[in-house]
Amino acid sequence: MEKLNILLITGIVTDEHTPLMNPMVRYMLESTERFKVKITEEFTGCTAETLKKYDAVFINYDGKESIETPFVNWGKTAEEALYEYVKNGGGCVLLHTAIMNPTGRVHDDEYVKLVGFDFELKGAAGDINGVRKNPALEYVIHTHRDAHEIVAVNQESWMTVQEDVFANAKQVDPDITVLASVTDRLEDYDLNKMQDHVAAVYKGFDMSKLPGINEEVPVVWTHNYGKGRVFVCAICHGPDTLCRPNMTSMLCRGTEWAASGEVTIPYPDIQGERRKNAWPFYNNITWSQMGEIKKW
Repeated sequence: MEKLNILLITGIVTDEHTPLMNPMVRYMLESTERFKVKITEEFTGCTAETLKKYDAVFINYDGKESIETPFVNWGKTAEEALYEYVKNGGGCVLLHTAIMNPTGRVHDDEYVKLVGFDFELKGAAGDINGVRKNPALEYVIHTHRDAHEIVAVNQESWMTVQEDVFANAKQVDPDITVLASVTDRLEDYDLNKMQDHVAAVYKGFDMSKLPGINEEVPVVWTHNYGKGRVFVCAICHGPDTLCRPNMTSMLCRGTEWAASGEVTIPYPDIQGERRKNAWPFYNNITWSQMGEIKKW
């Protein structure tokens, strides 16, 4: 089977996210032997000519060095090239904070349409009456296995590690297929259990009045943007979640679907002797062998 060409677009991601994610994502995708991945840290100036050789773009970019700094956008040429590429049938994967509108405008309708939800935060910590961050750091992911073949092989529920979940976003595309969700639980909003910088936002507020509290929050979904297939994974803050077999499977299979419309990559086989295999599990290499290669 011919390999699918993926362009991983990165460069600026908020400093609470590790730069290890980009090489790990490439290693993970290529370990399946289904993809060939190139990484660009400078998407500015990209044209349709650049993108036409790729089956999908994989975006891990939010355009901010830190929460307090202004956006650094790609510029009109690259942004229009991206929109036209996907509208004309190119695949698109959006990872974690790439949902946050990295074009740098106050409100970019076209990027919001690409995402399918409006996740624009109001201010440095967000507007708790609008889009907000659930204060918990670990979540139970509810997989909607009947919704799409991408997640048909996943466990019905599994845990994330050191994660972000953004609640109460406005859905702008009515034709969204939710693949996974998290319950935005009222009990997560205990001031005594929050990180200090998060507690400062919620202090003095009646948490029971938060819009959408105790409801399910979509965290993984698919939809179409023009002729293009879009796979969005709003979780996967860092390597801890990326290394969970459920996430590894979902991100690989979702990328394959976005790039080709097919889903052929199996769930990682970690049965029998393969339980000794190192992440991302698709490579036939044990943890012991990995330790010899990577001298931490």
